[in-house]
Amino acid sequence: MTEANIDAAPVETEAELRRKTAVMCRMLSLQGSIGMFGHVSIRVPGTDRILLSPGAGSEKALVKPEDVFVFDINGEILEHPGLEVPLEWRIHTQIHRDRPEIMSVTHLHAQHSTLLGIAGKPMVPVFLHGAFLYTGVPTWDNPRLVVSDPQAASLSAALGKNVAVQMRGHGSVIVGESAEIAFFRSTFFEENARKQVEAEILGGALPLSPEEAADCARGTFNPRLLRLLWGYYELRSEQTLADMTRH
Repeated sequence: MTEANIDAAPVETEAELRRKTAVMCRMLSLQGSIGMFGHVSIRVPGTDRILLSPGAGSEKALVKPEDVFVFDINGEILEHPGLEVPLEWRIHTQIHRDRPEIMSVTHLHAQHSTLLGIAGKPMVPVFLHGAFLYTGVPTWDNPRLVVSDPQAASLSAALGKNVAVQMRGHGSVIVGESAEIAFFRSTFFEENARKQVEAEILGGALPLSPEEAADCARGTFNPRLLRLLWGYYELRSEQTLADMTRH
């Protein structure tokens, strides 16, 4: 199954994508990958409109559709919900400009993948669902916040045509041709990193061979798993949202 096949789905409305941006933010919060400072974006297909989750100070587990910002692809805020603008919004606008096939971008501060970047250890596929990483994960060798156009351009160049990039001493950026693909990659990027770190503690992480990884990726990267993964975490995030708003 190719990514093009996965993307063959009905075009969603902006309202549906706004809700999906909020849900994705909550799901990554549930996983512990987005933290106080991370954020996610979805591009509205066929437009220059970028839907972006709120920045620092917002409780990511409580983000709702009405909390989502709308940017144009050049960085102008078209709709401001009143919450904090993410300082690093340029990550999203720059990558969406440079990679028109990309519909969703996540900026994560996940624990284990960040540790690998700090230790200068390359991310390698070590288990079945991390197999998609066999194409490689470059590192942007700069621990600073991305708050200028040159920084954003440099980060996007480091990402290149890859699906993820490490930000040394900071976090990571992961992209997808749909929100579901970006969520799949974000989920298993951190899980692969956790297993890799823990295996190193045990004496060494044994990476999948290129042949094994390519074969495993073909077996796991499919519409069924994308749908099941999203549905599993969406249900849990809705329950968390209900619990937190009840108390």
